[in-house]
Amino acid sequence: MRDFETKRMKRCEGSPTVKLMNKGKEMKQRGEDVLLFTIGEPNFNSPDPVKLAGIKAITENQTYYTIAAGTIELRERIAQKLREENGMEVDPKTDIIVTPSGKLAFFQAAMAFLEEGDDAMLLEPNWMTYKDIIIMTGANCISVPLTIQDNFLVTKEKLEKYVTDKTKMLVMCNPCNPTGRVFSKEEIDAIADFACEHDILVVSDEIYERLVFDGRKHISIGSLPQMKDRVITLNGLSKSHAMMGWRLGYSVANAQLTKIMMKMQESTVTTSNSISQAAAVVAYDCNDYVQYMLEEYQKRRDYLYKGLNAIPCITCPEPEGTFYMFFRVDYKGMNSFELVEYMLQEAKILAVPGEVYGQGGDKCIRFSFATSMEDIVKAVERLQKIFAQ
Repeated sequence: MRDFETKRMKRCEGSPTVKLMNKGKEMKQRGEDVLLFTIGEPNFNSPDPVKLAGIKAITENQTYYTIAAGTIELRERIAQKLREENGMEVDPKTDIIVTPSGKLAFFQAAMAFLEEGDDAMLLEPNWMTYKDIIIMTGANCISVPLTIQDNFLVTKEKLEKYVTDKTKMLVMCNPCNPTGRVFSKEEIDAIADFACEHDILVVSDEIYERLVFDGRKHISIGSLPQMKDRVITLNGLSKSHAMMGWRLGYSVANAQLTKIMMKMQESTVTTSNSISQAAAVVAYDCNDYVQYMLEEYQKRRDYLYKGLNAIPCITCPEPEGTFYMFFRVDYKGMNSFELVEYMLQEAKILAVPGEVYGQGGDKCIRFSFATSMEDIVKAVERLQKIFAQ
């Protein structure tokens, strides 16, 4: 039988975190005492007002197609949020597309602006899905390796080493999955200067923007005046409002870029879920609940950070945002894949090997602390035992 798979898809690896999540859930179903630190899924329920708004939308028969770009009510609410929280002035009628997930928003941006022969720069370690989607477009992924030694600092000098005459896009995640870094004003300025100098489009995934610790301020690169026409900002409600299953995200860009991406939306999904959109309008008024979740995440971060750094073979930078701990383990020369297997066999802890996030992840592990404090306490105790040697 003919091999129907394209060369592009053969180069795609799929999501290792989803594979590990499935493996962990199967172990749980078999009754094994395994602690799961793999998937980036908040262990909180959606806010009650959101659930009630969804039910209300169903009972009121809001079950028809909406405008392809999203309901005007939701786009106006997103525009208000961007103005008040991000310092971005956008036109809700022309600059916003509501998508069925932030992942699809990135897919649409990549498909709209990348093609065979283009180069797209990735700050690594980074969420591996970016790479697969870029490969699907036929473009080349150019890794910009960042290191744990300087806490994954971004500088213009580092970017200049990897730019080519074919570079068309730079992809960033701020706050960053998997490292937990929140880019400083100096780093944002460096990226902006670099993009303007080389005439590059920047895609900024800001899905974790509400999850920043210790009073830090998240800065949207799209708020810089010189970047207004060369940034596509991606966001959503899955991480900040525990609305994972509602499957809703959005992209923000100038009218010209948005019009091009709308071709993708209209020719694929047509529109996002009408019920989820009605619920999302209400979500933006649930700030107390968002703050409560943030405070709980910070408690978990503090405990895990202290516990991991008490283990001699572990080097763990303090996460500035997200709900991920990205740490290095120097133990018997093991690489990150071997370390994950060792932790699973000896401590019944399932985590993600750092190398799946690209360069800079050697000997590193990603823990998602979007789980219970009880499991975090158990994990620290188990790691202390298996790495005591």
